[in-house]
Amino acid sequence: MLPLRFDLLFLEGCMPGAMLTSIDAITAGNTLWSLRNPEKLSQAGRRALPFRWRIIDVHGKALHLPWLTNAMDPGFNGTDEYLPARQTVLVVPGLQISSIYELDRRVKTGAAEKAMLQARYQSGGIIAASYNATGFLAEAGLLEHKQATMSWMMSGWLTDNYPNVLLNLRHEVVIDGNLLTTGAPASNYRLIYEVMRLLSGDALANSAIDATYYREERYKISADMNPVLSTKARDGIVFKARVWLEADLSRSYNLQDVAHAAAVSPRTINRYFNEVLGMSPLSYLQKLRIQRAKQLLEISMLDVSAIVEQCGYRDNSSFCRLFKRETQMSPLQFRRRFNFRTDKRWWRATDATSYDTD
Repeated sequence: MLPLRFDLLFLEGCMPGAMLTSIDAITAGNTLWSLRNPEKLSQAGRRALPFRWRIIDVHGKALHLPWLTNAMDPGFNGTDEYLPARQTVLVVPGLQISSIYELDRRVKTGAAEKAMLQARYQSGGIIAASYNATGFLAEAGLLEHKQATMSWMMSGWLTDNYPNVLLNLRHEVVIDGNLLTTGAPASNYRLIYEVMRLLSGDALANSAIDATYYREERYKISADMNPVLSTKARDGIVFKARVWLEADLSRSYNLQDVAHAAAVSPRTINRYFNEVLGMSPLSYLQKLRIQRAKQLLEISMLDVSAIVEQCGYRDNSSFCRLFKRETQMSPLQFRRRFNFRTDKRWWRATDATSYDTD
């Protein structure tokens, strides 16, 4: 993968949080890339990371802001300054404004911003604008007959002043060629990830979104599992039985053993579990095992058969049916959807990849 440099434009009156969220998103992309490419990180160290960043002023000069002194090292060095335009992204943050009149004045008197944007666009670089910074792109003439988005609160101003902009308020991030815009400051993460998608493909962008962004599907699966797993027992009998079940998920299930651990009869332990948790001891154990399987599918390199065994099953097909019933996905579909790491051949017990490798 070719290195990509993010130039974070620091403007007078800009939202400093846009800088920080951009850096966080870039760092997340690097972290997930390193999990998928440990062999490259091991060979070349930090310079293998695909995404670099720096903060620049409106004239393109690098800035060193005191409040970012302790931020993670971007791995930027002098050679990165001369990357081809197609490997650079200019990130334009939104402005903190108190009225639409202030926005109008700031955008229309920004000669230096206009010149920078035009030069970047003509060179073939990518430009990503957040919140009301779309106004700078429009003033620079970059959005003529192109789709873009902006804060809904200021969209009327954009339409009135730049009628040839094809305003699109139906998407969080709007992409038209090498121009990306988002209408909400809170969507700055997504803006950076969509840049990564353009240049690095879907896999890395989707993993970054899963790790740091709210995805309803992903959270629903966890939400469906967590309430019962976190339910506090109201009596010692169920508590003791749960402790015994949770101690070793791989052992074979036997109701008599569960009852013995709680010092009651099998009939009593069944009745207590249904009263307290609304399910039998076996159903509770199955949910624990599914939760364990999900975690192993996400972060381990074990194959499905090994995970089935780790979760106390001897028959793959019955486990897969249970897993699909609980998650609406097969184990392999779940792994492809949520796994963070690369192929298991790169992860060994002796692997010593580190960001500190020179």
